[in-house]
Amino acid sequence: MQNKSQQEQELLLDVRDLKKYFVVGRDFFGRPEKFLKAVDGVSFKIAKGKTLGIVGESGCGKSTMGRSLLRLYDGVEGEVWFKGQDINKLKNSEFDKIRPNLQMIFQDPYASLSPRLTVGEIIGESARQHGIVDKEHFHEYVLHVMDMCGLQPHYFERYPHEFSGGQRQRICIARALALKPELVVCDEPVSALDVSIQAQVINMLIDLRQSLGLTYVFISHDLSVVKHISDDVGVMYLGNLVEYGSKEDIFRETLHPYTKALFSAVPVPNPHVKMNRIMLQGDIPSPVNPPKGCKFHTRCEHCMEICSQIAPEYREVKPGHFCACHLYNSEEDTKRLIAEDEEKKRLAEEKRLADAQKPLNKFKAAVVDKPVGKVKEIVGDTYNKIKEKVKSARDKKSGNDKTEPENKDNVGKE
Repeated sequence: MQNKSQQEQELLLDVRDLKKYFVVGRDFFGRPEKFLKAVDGVSFKIAKGKTLGIVGESGCGKSTMGRSLLRLYDGVEGEVWFKGQDINKLKNSEFDKIRPNLQMIFQDPYASLSPRLTVGEIIGESARQHGIVDKEHFHEYVLHVMDMCGLQPHYFERYPHEFSGGQRQRICIARALALKPELVVCDEPVSALDVSIQAQVINMLIDLRQSLGLTYVFISHDLSVVKHISDDVGVMYLGNLVEYGSKEDIFRETLHPYTKALFSAVPVPNPHVKMNRIMLQGDIPSPVNPPKGCKFHTRCEHCMEICSQIAPEYREVKPGHFCACHLYNSEEDTKRLIAEDEEKKRLAEEKRLADAQKPLNKFKAAVVDKPVGKVKEIVGDTYNKIKEKVKSARDKKSGNDKTEPENKDNVGKE
């Protein structure tokens, strides 16, 4: 899915058709009926030592995708290949062996740290659990990790409530790096920090990536930060990846209308530059009931008839630059998509008619399709059984009528 220079590098992560649905409604019998499609078929690849930036509006599924990559949710569909292994198919005991290689930096540094543990215990607990450091070298190892993340040695015995937001986020980063991971998912790690602290943390992450050979999935809604730290950029909208490519291609030659509107909102620090802001109409549709066809067509100024009927293909428009939009379809692509959609509708209608015909076919096989002689035999047997029951009932009644007077006479004689 990437250009040749990336394909030549060692591939670390390969995500194919990743999906995560949440049940939001059940029927009378408790069966799932409505789903919130938080992540709906996302695919991408990351080379070792690179950073993939994921951007999009709030609620588009960025954080859910990051957690799904690390199996923090159950019921995730699709394939997540990490170093040649599909981790979604691994048993828990097998996945525990590679868990240290996959770590996450959470968005809220205030909620992701235990208030009952000291900084040293927070950073070293998981490293000790996975056998990365023994008891003798535990203190020395934790101090080394803290030094890499800009934390003073005397912080070891202090608790999270004694630190500012930037220092807490450094503790979160140190906790993740203590396991010596290869892939780190950064879920908006600087969104809760001041601008000056953001720059320090971002520069620290870049230095750690270069010194430790880390690979990042950097999730953010701040495009300037993504442009600074990322090598590749993916744009998400309502659970789908609508555009993907190298940082230079995405920022220099934007393709998707949603990406253009998103980038037009980035402020330019120059009062003499006039911004061409693209204002989107309407609100984001509900992921529980997304619109038919392209999910963005309800807000797109370039909407065509095909956009409201058929979902666009996510394909390579230019070398290494992927986009899901009907604006870049050729005439042959449009005809093929229309033909495929008509075929799907035909198959769905045939299935619906077949399901509706099943009860009639069952009745026909049970009664109508049986030989006439068999039907007569069944009817005759039933008639004979009823006739015998009636006759036995009459005989029993007549017998009772005859015995009653005799009994009365016997009683009188006695």
